Amino acid sequence: MKKQYDRKLFVIFGTVFLLMSALFNWATISTGVFPAGHDLMLIAMTVMCFCNAYLAPQFIQNDERTKRIKERSMFYSYFINLGYMAIFLTLLQFNLLAITAYQTVAILAALTIMTVFITMVVLSKRY
Repeated sequence: MKKQYDRKLFVIFGTVFLLMSALFNWATISTGVFPAGHDLMLIAMTVMCFCNAYLAPQFIQNDERTKRIKERSMFYSYFINLGYMAIFLTLLQFNLLAITAYQTVAILAALTIMTVFITMVVLSKRY
């Protein structure tokens, strides 16, 4: 019973974050300041909630499989995040991307959150 409750709660939160991020992103795109920073974090929270909704029944059992998925996810996410940073450094160095430091950190944080949870979903299907 608790497994279904956790999954439903994550779906509800994910839906709320999805609606909020749609509203915030529409507002920032229409005013011409996308990405503002906070809008991307709402997208990341949406992805995190939906990934947790999928993973909650599997992660309730804290067994060897769950630990392996978490370990591998962090391992792969580390190298993917290094790739993100290399791309951002290149784009910023050659002035191909003109964004503020706040926007850069917000984009990297959102990408990190999404990468970790999406790799957990992919690895849960694999293991």
